[in-house]
Amino acid sequence: MSIHAALAATAALSFTAGWLSARPTIRTLQAQVDLLEVRLRAAQHVAGHDRLTGLPNRTSAEQLFNVRELLGAATTVALVDLDGFKRTNDTYGHHAGDDLLRAVAERLAVAAKAHGGMAARLAGDEFLLLLPTNGDEPAKPVATILNLVAEPAILRTDDGHITLHPTASAGIAVYDGIYGTFGAMLHHADIALYHAKRHPGSHRTYHPEMRMPRNSGRHGPRRRDQRPADGRFDGEVTP
Repeated sequence: MSIHAALAATAALSFTAGWLSARPTIRTLQAQVDLLEVRLRAAQHVAGHDRLTGLPNRTSAEQLFNVRELLGAATTVALVDLDGFKRTNDTYGHHAGDDLLRAVAERLAVAAKAHGGMAARLAGDEFLLLLPTNGDEPAKPVATILNLVAEPAILRTDDGHITLHPTASAGIAVYDGIYGTFGAMLHHADIALYHAKRHPGSHRTYHPEMRMPRNSGRHGPRRRDQRPADGRFDGEVTP
């Protein structure tokens, strides 16, 4: 064997031995990288989703709207607000209220997906729908979804189970693919929702003549959430 061949063989053996000895360290480092990737994905999911219902949150909804805005895609923005939700919490407890929110969230998610859109939870009992605007009747899929929300829901209470017939109202704003921002669409939908709440279970579409009273307030109890003067609860409870 020549001196060059001997040197080459020695180098190859040294490299192989070094690689074999380093394999445990490489595997440990790869496992740490994999774990960090899993944690990063989990953190991203938590940051973009509501903990109680699992729905996307406002941040995720705004990101989707911005993508549709860049594409110039017409979008129906609907604020969905449960009727009489505070009464449910006060009567049956927060755990029953949480059950109702989860049930409604699941219905909204399934229905929004079926219409090619997304449902999100903003806060409390207020949800958001982002749906592709098809044709001249943007409110039609929203009305269908409200009917789905109104189906009976079985809730846990301290005394057992009750069947609640919830209703929800919706305010609708339509982004035409050219003019408007996410914040502006939410504001318009909120004004429309104020008018819809006058007739629980209904929906209204924003138009420029609509106004919201100054003292209706987005902070603290909103006027649209107050119980009607006759004290009638908007949801029917069946023992």
